[in-house]
Amino acid sequence: MEELKILYEDREILVAVKPEGVDSEAAGGFGKDMVNLIRNHLARNSGNSAAAAPQGGRAGSGQPPYVGVIQRLDKPVTGIMVFAKTKDAAAVLSRELREGKMTKTYRAILCGQPAEKSGTLCDWMVQEKKGNLSRVGQKTDPGAKEAKLSYKVLRKQFLESQQISEVEIRLLTGRHHQIRVQFASRNMPLMGDRKYNPAYQSSPPEGLCGSSEMGKHLCLAAVSLSFTHPKTKKPMRFSVEPPFSL
Repeated sequence: MEELKILYEDREILVAVKPEGVDSEAAGGFGKDMVNLIRNHLARNSGNSAAAAPQGGRAGSGQPPYVGVIQRLDKPVTGIMVFAKTKDAAAVLSRELREGKMTKTYRAILCGQPAEKSGTLCDWMVQEKKGNLSRVGQKTDPGAKEAKLSYKVLRKQFLESQQISEVEIRLLTGRHHQIRVQFASRNMPLMGDRKYNPAYQSSPPEGLCGSSEMGKHLCLAAVSLSFTHPKTKKPMRFSVEPPFSL
């Protein structure tokens, strides 16, 4: 069973680190997902007052504990997520996310280097109906939504005639595959990205990013999350180190 790394838990919320390869939402079937991992955790601790959420399941009730998914991470992405243990907490946190008051910071390795040490990327993105893909398009494209992020270059290396760089990213909007698509559209795809990095479209993979040991995994992690507690209204901030670094 996948081990659940919990950073914080009380009667209203649970903050945990989603492992790579685990779905954010209930996946169904035999796939691993965060909702079932958390429900199993709550069921095991049902005698603990922290797990006995007013709107969650109760031991012996036959109802699974309530787990509200607030924000989502792509399956190959690891990082911090907050979950609600009550419907009231879910409503408050979801509103905070919609209003842009929840701060999310990511770390990534790019196959390339931005021209500026820091900056903002703004695009109009379109999610494709087939293939679970998104692309940069035009404002007038049907279904186009504005995508915006800011970045800062932390460190860089020039190896085997290829520039790679580690960047910190603050996500200002939450679009499907946003970070991966915005950087790939500027010829700086993420290391290990099997969907948007051309280095992985050939067999065997090409170039440094294609052959690197680090590139066996998508180098994208949600490393910090800040929000206001839905009940106490206290500021909450959590951070972890990414599983990769230059």
